Amino acid sequence: MWEGLTGRRTQVAVRVVYERTDGKWAWRLKADNGDIVATDGSQGYDNETDARSMADRVVGGEFKNADKKVARRKKPS
Repeated sequence: MWEGLTGRRTQVAVRVVYERTDGKWAWRLKADNGDIVATDGSQGYDNETDARSMADRVVGGEFKNADKKVARRKKPS
C-alpha cells in the first residue's frame, strides 16, 4: 500500500494474464497482500488478447452497473 495525495492508503493490485497448462489463457487480480481478489472463473480464453481484454474490462469497471443479486441457499424447514 502507499499513501496518495490525500494521505489515505491506496491498495495497489496487479492484473496477471497467463497461459495455462491446457493452452488456454486466463487472468487474475492480486491485491498487494498477495490475495487473489478476482479471476476469470476458470473459463479460459483461446488467446492472450481476449484474456487481456476481459481483464481490463472487469478491472476498469465496465460492468459496475450490472444488476446485483444475492443467491442464498434455502434453509431447511
